[in-house]
Amino acid sequence: MSENTTNNKAKGGDKSSLPIGIRQKNHLNIRCVNGQKWVGQMFRRPDDKFCTFEDELFGYRAALKIIAVTYRKRGILQLSGVISTWAPRSENNTSMYFAYVLARLIEKMGIQKVDDFFMPEPCMAFKNFYVSLIHYMAMVEIGAENEKFINDKKISQAFDMLFPEDKLPLK
Repeated sequence: MSENTTNNKAKGGDKSSLPIGIRQKNHLNIRCVNGQKWVGQMFRRPDDKFCTFEDELFGYRAALKIIAVTYRKRGILQLSGVISTWAPRSENNTSMYFAYVLARLIEKMGIQKVDDFFMPEPCMAFKNFYVSLIHYMAMVEIGAENEKFINDKKISQAFDMLFPEDKLPLK
Protein backbone atom coordinates (compact mmCIF):
# COMPACT_ATOMS: atom_id res chain seq x y z
CA MET A 1 0.00 0.00 0.00
CA SER A 2 3.03 2.19 0.07
CA GLU A 3 3.60 5.10 -2.23
CA ASN A 4 7.18 6.14 -2.88
CA THR A 5 7.60 9.43 -1.07
CA THR A 6 11.33 9.89 -1.49
CA ASN A 7 10.99 12.67 -4.07
CA ASN A 8 7.83 14.16 -2.63
CA LYS A 9 9.11 15.95 0.48
CA ALA A 10 7.35 18.91 1.99
CA LYS A 11 8.99 22.15 1.01
CA GLY A 12 7.93 25.27 2.76
CA GLY A 13 4.17 25.66 3.10
CA ASP A 14 3.22 24.13 -0.25
CA LYS A 15 0.74 21.38 0.64
CA SER A 16 0.82 19.95 -2.89
CA SER A 17 4.41 18.87 -2.28
CA LEU A 18 3.43 16.78 0.76
CA PRO A 19 3.04 13.02 0.25
CA ILE A 20 -0.45 11.94 -0.76
CA GLY A 21 -0.87 10.10 2.55
CA ILE A 22 -0.58 13.39 4.44
CA ARG A 23 -2.73 15.40 2.01
CA GLN A 24 -5.50 12.79 2.13
CA LYS A 25 -5.19 12.16 5.91
CA ASN A 26 -4.37 8.55 5.11
CA HIS A 27 -0.88 8.07 6.55
CA LEU A 28 -0.87 4.35 5.76
CA ASN A 29 -1.93 4.82 2.12
CA ILE A 30 -5.03 2.63 2.28
CA ARG A 31 -6.27 1.97 -1.22
CA CYS A 32 -9.86 2.66 -2.18
CA VAL A 33 -11.81 -0.51 -2.90
CA ASN A 34 -15.16 -0.41 -4.65
CA GLY A 35 -17.92 -1.16 -2.18
CA GLN A 36 -15.74 -0.45 0.87
CA LYS A 37 -16.67 2.71 2.78
CA TRP A 38 -14.62 3.35 5.91
CA VAL A 39 -15.85 5.38 8.87
CA GLY A 40 -14.74 8.96 8.20
CA GLN A 41 -13.94 8.32 4.54
CA MET A 42 -14.74 11.24 2.27
CA PHE A 43 -16.25 11.14 -1.19
CA ARG A 44 -14.01 9.35 -3.66
CA ARG A 45 -13.12 10.89 -6.99
CA PRO A 46 -12.94 8.24 -9.76
CA ASP A 47 -9.20 8.89 -10.25
CA ASP A 48 -8.34 8.44 -6.55
CA LYS A 49 -6.22 5.38 -5.88
CA PHE A 50 -6.01 6.02 -2.14
CA CYS A 51 -8.79 6.81 0.34
CA THR A 52 -9.26 10.31 1.70
CA PHE A 53 -10.39 10.71 5.30
CA GLU A 54 -11.97 13.64 7.19
CA ASP A 55 -9.21 13.32 9.78
CA GLU A 56 -6.16 11.07 10.11
CA LEU A 57 -7.89 9.51 13.14
CA PHE A 58 -10.18 7.66 10.72
CA GLY A 59 -7.28 6.58 8.53
CA TYR A 60 -5.57 5.12 11.60
CA ARG A 61 -8.83 3.39 12.58
CA ALA A 62 -9.16 1.82 9.12
CA ALA A 63 -5.55 0.61 9.24
CA LEU A 64 -6.05 -0.92 12.69
CA LYS A 65 -9.20 -2.68 11.53
CA ILE A 66 -7.43 -4.13 8.49
CA ILE A 67 -4.39 -5.29 10.48
CA ALA A 68 -5.91 -6.35 13.82
CA VAL A 69 -9.25 -7.72 12.60
CA THR A 70 -9.29 -8.57 8.88
CA TYR A 71 -5.76 -9.98 8.70
CA ARG A 72 -6.30 -12.01 11.91
CA LYS A 73 -9.49 -13.51 10.43
CA ARG A 74 -7.49 -14.45 7.33
CA GLY A 75 -4.88 -16.18 9.51
CA ILE A 76 -2.16 -13.57 9.02
CA LEU A 77 -0.72 -13.75 12.51
CA GLN A 78 2.96 -12.88 12.16
CA LEU A 79 4.44 -9.42 11.65
CA SER A 80 6.19 -10.57 8.47
CA GLY A 81 2.83 -11.67 7.05
CA VAL A 82 1.19 -8.38 7.98
CA ILE A 83 3.93 -6.36 6.28
CA SER A 84 4.13 -8.53 3.17
CA THR A 85 0.33 -8.39 2.77
CA TRP A 86 0.18 -4.64 3.43
CA ALA A 87 3.15 -3.79 1.23
CA PRO A 88 3.54 -6.57 -1.36
CA ARG A 89 6.86 -7.15 -3.12
CA SER A 90 5.29 -6.24 -6.45
CA GLU A 91 4.97 -2.62 -5.24
CA ASN A 92 7.46 -2.21 -2.37
CA ASN A 93 10.78 -3.17 -0.90
CA THR A 94 8.97 -5.45 1.53
CA SER A 95 12.10 -6.77 3.23
CA MET A 96 13.28 -3.21 3.99
CA TYR A 97 9.79 -2.25 5.20
CA PHE A 98 9.65 -5.31 7.50
CA ALA A 99 13.21 -4.83 8.82
CA TYR A 100 12.54 -1.15 9.59
CA VAL A 101 9.26 -1.78 11.45
CA LEU A 102 10.63 -4.83 13.30
CA ALA A 103 13.76 -2.98 14.46
CA ARG A 104 11.72 -0.01 15.72
CA LEU A 105 9.24 -2.26 17.54
CA ILE A 106 12.06 -4.24 19.20
CA GLU A 107 13.68 -0.98 20.34
CA LYS A 108 10.41 0.62 21.49
CA MET A 109 9.01 -2.43 23.26
CA GLY A 110 12.35 -3.37 24.83
CA ILE A 111 12.14 -6.96 23.69
CA GLN A 112 14.90 -9.37 22.76
CA LYS A 113 15.96 -9.26 19.12
CA VAL A 114 13.92 -11.72 17.07
CA ASP A 115 13.51 -12.51 13.38
CA ASP A 116 9.71 -12.25 13.52
CA PHE A 117 6.90 -12.54 16.03
CA PHE A 118 3.23 -13.33 16.33
CA MET A 119 0.80 -10.43 16.39
CA PRO A 120 -0.89 -10.11 19.78
CA GLU A 121 -4.65 -10.00 20.29
CA PRO A 122 -5.98 -6.45 19.99
CA CYS A 123 -6.59 -5.76 23.68
CA MET A 124 -5.69 -3.05 26.15
CA ALA A 125 -2.59 -4.96 27.27
CA PHE A 126 -1.21 -4.63 23.73
CA LYS A 127 -2.57 -1.19 22.86
CA ASN A 128 0.91 0.39 22.99
CA PHE A 129 2.18 -2.28 20.61
CA TYR A 130 -0.52 -1.45 18.05
CA VAL A 131 0.00 2.31 18.44
CA SER A 132 3.73 1.81 17.81
CA LEU A 133 3.10 -0.55 14.88
CA ILE A 134 0.85 1.97 13.13
CA HIS A 135 3.31 4.78 13.89
CA TYR A 136 6.28 2.93 12.35
CA MET A 137 4.30 1.71 9.35
CA ALA A 138 3.18 5.30 8.73
CA MET A 139 6.82 6.40 8.87
CA VAL A 140 7.57 4.02 6.00
CA GLU A 141 4.47 5.04 4.06
CA ILE A 142 4.80 8.84 4.28
CA GLY A 143 8.55 8.98 4.85
CA ALA A 144 10.46 9.18 8.12
CA GLU A 145 11.20 12.85 7.36
CA ASN A 146 7.44 13.46 7.82
CA GLU A 147 7.20 11.84 11.26
CA LYS A 148 5.98 15.15 12.73
CA PHE A 149 2.63 14.53 10.98
CA ILE A 150 2.08 11.21 12.78
CA ASN A 151 -0.09 11.63 15.86
CA ASP A 152 0.19 8.85 18.45
CA LYS A 153 -2.67 10.34 20.47
CA LYS A 154 -4.97 9.93 17.46
CA ILE A 155 -3.70 6.39 16.83
CA SER A 156 -4.53 5.62 20.47
CA GLN A 157 -8.00 7.18 20.06
CA ALA A 158 -8.53 5.11 16.91
CA PHE A 159 -7.63 1.96 18.86
CA ASP A 160 -10.15 2.93 21.57
CA MET A 161 -12.86 3.57 18.95
CA LEU A 162 -12.33 0.19 17.35
CA PHE A 163 -11.63 -1.84 20.47
CA PRO A 164 -13.58 -0.38 23.41
CA GLU A 165 -12.20 -1.76 26.66
CA ASP A 166 -15.51 -3.39 27.61
CA LYS A 167 -15.73 -5.29 24.28
CA LEU A 168 -12.26 -6.90 24.20
CA PRO A 169 -11.01 -9.32 23.02
CA LEU A 170 -12.74 -9.46 19.64
CA LYS A 171 -13.74 -12.86 18.37
